[in-house]
Amino acid sequence: MLKYHIDKIPDLRVSEPMVLDLSLSEEIGATPGVFLVPETEAEFKEMKGRISGSLGREGTDVMVDVTVDYQTTLSCVRCLETFTRKGEVGERTLFFHEKGSTAEELERYGRDGWVDLAPWVRELVLTDLPFYPLCHEDCRGLCPECGENRNTGLCTCPTEG
Repeated sequence: MLKYHIDKIPDLRVSEPMVLDLSLSEEIGATPGVFLVPETEAEFKEMKGRISGSLGREGTDVMVDVTVDYQTTLSCVRCLETFTRKGEVGERTLFFHEKGSTAEELERYGRDGWVDLAPWVRELVLTDLPFYPLCHEDCRGLCPECGENRNTGLCTCPTEG
């Protein structure tokens, strides 16, 4: 679970941090309300990976240090073939209690005391995915004449010279 109450998060001044080792697809794909569109939710449910790291607090400030290893299937924008992308993204941040503070670079958690890491982890993975996914850098794409995949070498259309 990626939602923790402040009272259950260990205080680093007196104990060790909580160790996180969770399934990416189970924790993010199964979290209600974390996605803007249903398609993204389905993609995360099929994504393989692990969330590892630590969670602790000092007073009401919650320190989170995670690494997300993931593997997902993407479609190449040039040849439209699917391919597997493996990635790893990590980040350390501080969640602070919403008391009128204005630190924009920090995350906030609500007055109810629940720290929800799911939207933050989702954003880590989404921002690590390529905006222009290519199966490989030298992908030749599709022939504009016949639509054949030029990577397979089967296109016999004359090339412009």
